[in-house]
Amino acid sequence: MPLFTSAAGTPLHYDLQGEGPLLVCHPGGPARPASYLETLGGLDRHRTLLLLEPRGVGRSGAADAYRFTDLADDLEALRLHLGVDDLDLLGHSAGALPVSVYAARHPSRVRSLVLLTPTRRLVPMRDGETDRDTYARQLFRQEPWLGDALAAFEAMPLASTDEERDALSARLMPLFYGRWDSAARAHAFDEHGSTPDPVAGAGFADPGFESAAFATATAPVSILAGDRDWNVGTRAPEVMAGWFPKAEIAWLRGCGHFPWIDDPRQTSSAILDALSTWSDQREAGLA
Repeated sequence: MPLFTSAAGTPLHYDLQGEGPLLVCHPGGPARPASYLETLGGLDRHRTLLLLEPRGVGRSGAADAYRFTDLADDLEALRLHLGVDDLDLLGHSAGALPVSVYAARHPSRVRSLVLLTPTRRLVPMRDGETDRDTYARQLFRQEPWLGDALAAFEAMPLASTDEERDALSARLMPLFYGRWDSAARAHAFDEHGSTPDPVAGAGFADPGFESAAFATATAPVSILAGDRDWNVGTRAPEVMAGWFPKAEIAWLRGCGHFPWIDDPRQTSSAILDALSTWSDQREAGLA
């Protein structure tokens, strides 16, 4: 398995799969091994996916710092290791933050940036925005599991042990998918050992970071949002798009937080469309 040295001096691992131009994929969680991304709905038939394992996660070495702003520095170390001038980047969920910070810090090193159902960690609930309980009832009111999932959501802040949190998280999982079918259950509960690392996950936040810093990113940004993503909602992607000079939103219909499970073809096509659209615009001098 390939490895390189992080900005903190620790070894980081990654997997390569597929064929075609390279796409660097940063997992979310935070602090989950990238195996849960699978092939992003068959995207590996068109792109070589570099699935990164961040600091302290999976086979990558531990470090003293795990803030998303620190993880962004590791992407520059990866670029230098690969010996390339620039990168196409994709970040899923919490992984959208380090790739976005990198694009802002190294604007000339990013060709395009895809934020796949990005986290709303930096987007507070807005006035008039539907609360998560109500939104869940709007999305899943016909589902027999909804009452139990919402009870687990309400109980989560009161959990005092890792065992309690894990049990509640399992009951919450149906809320993260566009539909709770056999594919979703397999992904939720048999994820190739991709359990988040608690230490790295707890250190992910950077309270001093302001979203205004994203304004220096010059790469075109594609925000791919699920219209059934209970975890993010429908208003947060609009806020995120305003952070960047060049950003577009594409909605993945019928998809939740893991859209390649809900609709593999739609997800892989949307990613390819985003990358090719921006590439065409760059060649025409429009991006």
